[in-house]
Amino acid sequence: MTKVSVYIPAHNVRDFLAAAIESLLAQSLPPDEILVIDDGSRDDTPGIARRYPHVTLVSHGTNRGLAAARNTAMRTARNELVASLDADCVADPSWLAELERGLTDPKFAGAGGKLIEGVQRTTSDRWRAVHMPQHWGDVPLRNPAFLFGCNNLFRKSAILSVGGYDERMRTNGEDTDICARLREKGWEFLYAPSAQAAHKRQDTTASILATYWRWWRFGVDAYAQGEKVIVRWDRSSNHVIAKD
Repeated sequence: MTKVSVYIPAHNVRDFLAAAIESLLAQSLPPDEILVIDDGSRDDTPGIARRYPHVTLVSHGTNRGLAAARNTAMRTARNELVASLDADCVADPSWLAELERGLTDPKFAGAGGKLIEGVQRTTSDRWRAVHMPQHWGDVPLRNPAFLFGCNNLFRKSAILSVGGYDERMRTNGEDTDICARLREKGWEFLYAPSAQAAHKRQDTTASILATYWRWWRFGVDAYAQGEKVIVRWDRSSNHVIAKD
């Protein structure tokens, strides 16, 4: 059986973390290791992670951002295949098995699953589900524009070969950037909608506006709206370059 590491980047997620961990413990393809990367939480996030004997907690002393948490996970993971699940998501039991099946082709650096908005209580929740989807539809797709960071599986060696995630980006945009750099090196990607996870965070107008601004800043919204845009992070100017 293929050994896969799974990590959860975590920052002040005490209301969600237990459900995310338990969904990983219920996988049909059991993770060889589960890492919780605590990015300077000020709530009981670390304490919740410690309740689970099969979970390894890795803590940043301060909040360094999502990109840094991903790099810590890649450096810590003991396996070549490393999956990521956001702390406010719950994975279907077949999620990891479906992603692992997608990497049987050595041309693929990573595979990504379909995130379903599992909370539809408010207008903001419903608006996000329609206008800010974190998936590419219901049909498997070879070489989508990028793989969303919320649920995916990558080859560690591929990520490290391009220098890891750009920590200057902190949160949002690190997923589009890493995929652009991997594509430049000839790697391909697979979108596998059969690998499903549910997003469990409830949105408000304020949270939607904050997330939408971050997406716009890094060009993610262009992808979500179906435009054919190539987005690349310009490290010298610290801005995104978008071109047709």
